[in-house]
Amino acid sequence: MAEEAIAIGPMSRMSEADQRHWVLRRLHSLTGIIPIGAFLFFHVFENSYVTHGGATWWKETEFTRTLPFEVIIEAIALWIPISYHAIYGLVITVTAAPNVVEYGTERNIQYTLQRITGILALAFILFHFSTTRGWFYLTGVETDYARMHAFMMNPVYLTAYIIGTLSCLYHLTNGIFTFCITWGITVGPRAQTLVNRACVVLFLVFSVMAVLTLISFRAPA
Repeated sequence: MAEEAIAIGPMSRMSEADQRHWVLRRLHSLTGIIPIGAFLFFHVFENSYVTHGGATWWKETEFTRTLPFEVIIEAIALWIPISYHAIYGLVITVTAAPNVVEYGTERNIQYTLQRITGILALAFILFHFSTTRGWFYLTGVETDYARMHAFMMNPVYLTAYIIGTLSCLYHLTNGIFTFCITWGITVGPRAQTLVNRACVVLFLVFSVMAVLTLISFRAPA
């Protein structure tokens, strides 16, 4: 099946294993949108202030850098949901049986890309965290403009950030499409097609924003 979720009958008709998967699958879908997806959109928008210069970026991102109890907030709002979403996402990836080679339809391709970008996104999140927030937790050194500038001037880092960020954005925007199916928001083929197209546009818009943001970090301080 190309779709990540299909309509299933009442839970009373399911086996215990199917009921457990039904709940876990919807929790996986929900955490991908709230809070993870909401934060990703905010993170891209917040960092886009760098297009107005490093000083503006540093000023506009002060709020998220100075939150009280920031470690607790980050753990509850981000790291716990991300950990669950990643672990169960890997379970889905391992147990999935995509038929993209045989059927090669648009949604089968999207399904396969969703699995691939999920793995790439996880790897990038771990890399990004370890070199920014994780580094701050260990050393107390903030990732300021000079540090990000040094990262983006390194072709390897720049490539990793572009691929990783685009993977995160594709995984999220295509995930919005499958979220709407999973939760019964888009039932008919026409509604699903319209939402699918809207999610593609959303991916393109935020991808342009993200790439321009990363390139802007290459400007001299």
